[in-house]
Amino acid sequence: MDTILKLVNLIKIFNNQKVIKNISIDIKRGEFLTILGPSGCGKTTTLRMIAGFEKPTSGNILLDGQHIENKEPYELNINTVFQNYALFPHMNVYNNIAYGLKIKKFKRTEIKKRVTKMLELVQLNNYEKRMPSQLSGGQKQRVAIARALINNPKILLLDEPLGALDFKLRKKMQMELKFLQQKLGITFIYVTHDQEEALNISDRIVIMNAGVIEQLGDARDIYERPKTKFVASFIGESNLFDSTVENIFGDKALLKTKNSKIVANNKSLEVEDEVCILVRPENIKYSLRSVEHFSLKAVVKENMYLGSNIRTTFVLEDGRKVTSINYNKNLEVPKIDEPVWIYWDPQDAVIINPKREDNKLEAGEKVMVS
Repeated sequence: MDTILKLVNLIKIFNNQKVIKNISIDIKRGEFLTILGPSGCGKTTTLRMIAGFEKPTSGNILLDGQHIENKEPYELNINTVFQNYALFPHMNVYNNIAYGLKIKKFKRTEIKKRVTKMLELVQLNNYEKRMPSQLSGGQKQRVAIARALINNPKILLLDEPLGALDFKLRKKMQMELKFLQQKLGITFIYVTHDQEEALNISDRIVIMNAGVIEQLGDARDIYERPKTKFVASFIGESNLFDSTVENIFGDKALLKTKNSKIVANNKSLEVEDEVCILVRPENIKYSLRSVEHFSLKAVVKENMYLGSNIRTTFVLEDGRKVTSINYNKNLEVPKIDEPVWIYWDPQDAVIINPKREDNKLEAGEKVMVS
């Protein structure tokens, strides 16, 4: 897949505050890329710069090799779908979808052909005469998407487009969006703060935090191999153990963490390295007896039945909580207040070493990810 859009050393300053801190991304043609992060991290500002609604303070944006950072939105073959739909309330569905073509003075026969095709694509056949006030939230969103797609944009930008929908409809629309993107082959750049949504629909995910890129990768990379402590804590449920390497023996490392000791696979660690160990709840195990190289003694505080799994909360001797998820209903669940030892298979732990966080940058530094 070749590159369709390049962001190069982008910086954006508002009121003397640097909100986008020198980021660079190569976006592939035909991919579904999601920019994910908490409120205020800079994801929508990045999207607005791509769309032409905001101008970078410095840096470049190239669409098919052409500089577009100083162009106006109407000069770009890039369309945007907003969370609030932005439909014209006085126009019916047909005219809302046809609006862009009418502005460009397409022939009436061509407009009808394209609108009919779009109505079929977003499953709104026979809705063309309805007014926006007569539509559900999901139907309004489909109209907004059809209106954005009818001009055959090179890139479709989507800014929290499903945020106003209820849970079931949101899940349904996620799959519809992914289907549309795959069928049309158009590059989608999607902004959301919903991590599950990002994991479900994206080819690749950009994790942003405080104006920098923490990591870029596919869903499995992001979940199973987070590169920074922020990504580890932001994506999915996490058990994090700040640790210091105490000893190295062969391919294993013994680490000390708050009155306890744990073992991890040695991946270029050195004695006295300060690292964070991530263990997902599904990889946490427990034993009624002590386990070699682990001294994480705990007490069972809660078992929560959630249908497909059972979530158990343990409290360590130093007061920290550890969560496990057991997907096997036939496995015996530990009893409340029962003393146990927490452990895991070292290969299931992710070692996050701040010295090697190559995607985590301070303000003003550069990241290039592709």
